[in-house]
Amino acid sequence: MAADDDLWPSLQRDVFGSRPIVENDGIVQLDAPERAEDAAIVPITVRVSPSAKGQLKSMVLIIDKNPAPVAATFTFGPAAGEGGGERRMSTRVRVDTYSYVHAVVETADGTLHMAKAFVKASGGCSAPAPKDADGDLADIGKTIVKSFDPALPATPLREAQIMIKHPNTNGMQMDPMSRGYIPARFIKDVTVMRGNDLVFRAETGISITANPNFRFTYANTAENALDVTSVDTDDTKFTARSRKVAVSQ
Repeated sequence: MAADDDLWPSLQRDVFGSRPIVENDGIVQLDAPERAEDAAIVPITVRVSPSAKGQLKSMVLIIDKNPAPVAATFTFGPAAGEGGGERRMSTRVRVDTYSYVHAVVETADGTLHMAKAFVKASGGCSAPAPKDADGDLADIGKTIVKSFDPALPATPLREAQIMIKHPNTNGMQMDPMSRGYIPARFIKDVTVMRGNDLVFRAETGISITANPNFRFTYANTAENALDVTSVDTDDTKFTARSRKVAVSQ
């Protein structure tokens, strides 16, 4: 694992320059499996402690040994909430080989806080494409957005989930019939709005799995409908609006 640790200083410089990063101070927690069941679908959850006050500025998710290490960069807006509970962001990623995963969150005061986890997985970036590729393309961009009512109406944060139907091919997967590589086509941008206020914008890369999935918290107010716009590398735009779901579901 020492070799993996050695990658981080150069990645840190490339992404954050000379900015200092505080590690393991309790502000950020990263949940990831020690050994992934499927390297092409690795669940990742970043948790921000309630002790972090004010609006979060950004979050960067980095998989050190992936071909493109920066998996996603999230920029948060006022509708993401200012605390009052644990803020969370979950997604699913591809992991190409045994690697550290780093989550770096910028809090309201401009401090960068970091947590990391070592994931044992192999081959996630070149895993075979979905068997029903034609069916996937027929429904490409179909998006489901759910907003979950909290158990207590006065709860400051609520949860939502975005599910985008998209093969998210990354150029490393082989077509089993032609034996050629499938051209890259993946979701590169997801923007989530509550009315005129930004919840978050995510710039995503080749490490996000097929059929991207995001589950996250945001500010609980009287009007909680979400509008989601995603754009893929073909510059095709997909839109959807949330529906409410009772918390018991």
